Amino acid sequence: MSTSLPAMPAPPGGWWQQLIDHLSLPRFQIGASLFRICAGSAILIEYLSNYAQRRYLFGPNGLWPFEFFAAEMDQSASFSLYAWSNSPVYFEVCFHLGLLVAVLWLLGWRTRLITPLNYVFLWSLHQRFPGIWDGGDNIIHLVLLYAVFADVSAYFSLDASRRSASSQEPGPWARASAMFHNTALLAFAIQISLVYGVAGLYKVQGSVWQEGTAIYYAFRGGQFVWPGVTEWIYRNAYVVTALTYATVAFQVSFPFLLFLNRYTRRVAVVLGFSFHLGIAIFLGLITFSLFMTSVDLALMSDEDYRAIGRWFGRLRQRFSNRQSPSVLAEPNMGTGSSSESHPPG
Repeated sequence: MSTSLPAMPAPPGGWWQQLIDHLSLPRFQIGASLFRICAGSAILIEYLSNYAQRRYLFGPNGLWPFEFFAAEMDQSASFSLYAWSNSPVYFEVCFHLGLLVAVLWLLGWRTRLITPLNYVFLWSLHQRFPGIWDGGDNIIHLVLLYAVFADVSAYFSLDASRRSASSQEPGPWARASAMFHNTALLAFAIQISLVYGVAGLYKVQGSVWQEGTAIYYAFRGGQFVWPGVTEWIYRNAYVVTALTYATVAFQVSFPFLLFLNRYTRRVAVVLGFSFHLGIAIFLGLITFSLFMTSVDLALMSDEDYRAIGRWFGRLRQRFSNRQSPSVLAEPNMGTGSSSESHPPG
């Protein structure tokens, strides 16, 4: 009597290959491109807003003398391109090269090369006089390192236009590049979640945040004032309390909303965008808000952005349909083509 042997299990190559195929599919490319545009705009604003006083702030004979700056770089084991020479000519070349690199990165030209250069020049500038920067500059230092491994020029860039015109086929390293890109975007998400989560937990421990009065003191400090609006906010106890508690709730819940599912991720990104839009408008922290918003924008999937694009397309179509009847109802003012004005004889 013969017995049949049990079937051998299938080799793991099937599910392993499916996993590799899934991980090597580039995702969040639209968001990464919007990150480049938003963060690049903030970097350009920093260069241009300090351009007139660049020699005073960053020059070798400026507010922080070169000798003390170079000694600090040696002691802290840090680096800055501005510490290599005390020549005013070298400073001007270095500063304007950094400005040029920022423009090229914003436009998306050769971003694989320009992204690390942009990081080096921006880090060097911030090290030259760190006293004038804020938390947004700290986060962009970290995120730009991750962006070196990401594709931030897939859309809205000169690189994308060049690839489209040349019909360039994916190279042999395309799958590995996509994996690096996806990992970098995951690092974006983890980093911004840590920033929001730690900030929220830190606020919870403060008495003014527990009492709901932190926003009041922020607006009464005199540094951030919008005449007529600032006064209305800090004079309304209900608004102050609601904004204070809402800030803490948003920051503490952000990591959970981001990683729970795609629907809560959308809520997290919209809340983050609204939060920093309010900071930009009411507190005037433009570059800080742009840096933080740029990271938030990178967390939306390509499908989400395409859905937003279709929604705007429907709105535009509805607006066009509402305008068309009024256009059709306009009387014909011509005199040469009207058959009523010139009936046939």
